Amino acid sequence: MGEDTGSIRESQWLGERLRVEHLSLRQAGVRTGLSHATIADLLNGDHPSPKTIRKLTRAFRGKGRQRLVLEDRLLTLAGYRTPRPEGEEISEGLARLLDKVSEFSEPGMEMIVRFADLLFPLFTSFSLGGGRRPPY
Repeated sequence: MGEDTGSIRESQWLGERLRVEHLSLRQAGVRTGLSHATIADLLNGDHPSPKTIRKLTRAFRGKGRQRLVLEDRLLTLAGYRTPRPEGEEISEGLARLLDKVSEFSEPGMEMIVRFADLLFPLFTSFSLGGGRRPPY
């Protein structure tokens, strides 16, 4: 796979994690659930899939907001997400929501999207209607 600036930075991040935590390729593979060959390929600049990025962030940052911030950064570097404006991070509420839905199946995710589509007009009308908050 072609090497781009995103994959270079991703491989540098991964290489640094392995050095800091004194992990071999095999140890990193066990920790992440990826093969040691995949870890080596990533270190050599191969472009990771979103699923691979999620495995890496779970292995090296655990759960919660810190992991989601790292996952967002790596997905952006890999070109799967658009960059956020300078200084903008994932909010605590969005991080909790992403934690909850990250393991949903595709049909479950579609149901959540439809539910959000139903809620959006309600929240919009409350925010435009004199600053009142919704009753929930």
